[in-house]
Amino acid sequence: MFYKLSNTNNVLKIEDAFDAKFKYPLLYKTAPIINGLSEQSLPVITMNNPKQIDYAIWGILPQEYKEDWDSFQSLTNTLNISINKINTLDWAYPLLNEQRCLVIVSGFFTSYLFDGEVYPFFVYEENHKPFALAGIYSTLADGFLSVSLITTALKNDFKNIHNIGHDFPIAMDNAHCKKWLSNDLELSNSRIENINRLELKAHTISREFYKNDIIYDDVLEPADYVGLPILSLK
Repeated sequence: MFYKLSNTNNVLKIEDAFDAKFKYPLLYKTAPIINGLSEQSLPVITMNNPKQIDYAIWGILPQEYKEDWDSFQSLTNTLNISINKINTLDWAYPLLNEQRCLVIVSGFFTSYLFDGEVYPFFVYEENHKPFALAGIYSTLADGFLSVSLITTALKNDFKNIHNIGHDFPIAMDNAHCKKWLSNDLELSNSRIENINRLELKAHTISREFYKNDIIYDDVLEPADYVGLPILSLK
């Protein structure tokens, strides 16, 4: 499960990167680590309004859901949903066809098990530019949005920095962002594989990352570990 993200870019950089405007720019706050295990909101761009950046609660809830976020998350964690399993969820599968979105981030995190210990990697685009992860969203009874990352085990290089799971987020460049939001997208495995095209970088960070309440100024800076093999995305 991918339960932490990073957003360190400011409003202007994000708007410029996606040619879209924040609906409520004053609500946006940068955060080196966003912990989805507590109720958090993420900037998103939806199919029905590709020129507007909105906010969605991370951890998707059923369409028109009326109860609390934490009550549903206690039953099933929906921070991520695998593209290979979503068709088993009657309440979520229609959203893949009709309510896809971009989740705007500056990075996400993976974990690598080596010699009995787990090491965190920070994954990001060159120059720490904002980029998008594939997602789906729902509209709740009160009008708010909720969102889940769509993950896949299809062709990718993340296995070299993440070996405790098979699925990974779908990171997209601008051209593939437009395809993900298109009403004409064909959701076959080959099409999804071709969408996952953004070239990313990664480095190990401090293992303090795994302590949920610890966030400090250089938390995203590289950390070296004696004996850990040199790993990369390639």
